[in-house]
Amino acid sequence: MDYTKYYEKLKQYMALDLRMWQVTIVATDGSTPAKPGMKMIIPLDHPEYGNLGGGEMEHELIKHVRESQPQGTEMLAFKLNNKGIFSEVKIDENVDVSTNMICGGSVEVFIEALFKKDRLFIIGAGHCGKALSHLAKLCGFYVALIDNRESQLTKETSLYSDRMMLSNYMDIGEVVEFDDSAYIVIMTHGHVHDKQVLEQCLKHKYKYLGMIGSKTKVAETFERVMANGFSREDIASVHAPVGLAIGSQTPYEIAVSICGELIQIRNAKKLSVSTESKANGSPACQI
Repeated sequence: MDYTKYYEKLKQYMALDLRMWQVTIVATDGSTPAKPGMKMIIPLDHPEYGNLGGGEMEHELIKHVRESQPQGTEMLAFKLNNKGIFSEVKIDENVDVSTNMICGGSVEVFIEALFKKDRLFIIGAGHCGKALSHLAKLCGFYVALIDNRESQLTKETSLYSDRMMLSNYMDIGEVVEFDDSAYIVIMTHGHVHDKQVLEQCLKHKYKYLGMIGSKTKVAETFERVMANGFSREDIASVHAPVGLAIGSQTPYEIAVSICGELIQIRNAKKLSVSTESKANGSPACQI
């Protein structure tokens, strides 16, 4: 395997900001086409690159990664049956995979996501949008800043976001990657655009959807959205007015309130475990 070419391709794919994973063979036992150290880059929507030994096991790994889309890292084990077909087996720290073999070999692989899993799409690159973009990036979010005004997507703005995109807001699906892990904050420079974008977002999957505005403006926007066929159940999951109630006024104060809410959603499971630990009388964290 030519690792120089491999890492050149990895660098090229990372520059394209692809959702991708790296799979590495970390151990083998018995007769397998895979060897420790073999690697493969598996993007979601681009050709894979590298070598995991080929054959059925490589095919199953590529399929597994693209279907399960792991968000962090994971270890998997595969074993070869007497028909020459690899199948996944559960790794148990108390069980050596090789002891399960009837014949053939086994491999263990390490899978790691090479992208930020928390993707925030800020629709509106005004003062508040830029402040939120800056702060959210510092807090570990992958940030895409979207606006219909090219003048707002400046070189300076790129310092505070991972990606900038120009959109006329007519087809927001072309710039927002809707899925169960997408965070979206609507903060355009006009309530007409807010309504236009909100209606499109409500038709897709997302983890968090927030919209800036006063209680009065938010209520008016919701009424107009429901007049177009959406129900109260549809808008129930929208965080609006967006952010935590901390009396924020300035762009960065508003960004703090929104970012706080985003982090609260992101850490919901950790907060739940912490609360349960306290309820049970055990410390939430130990130093």
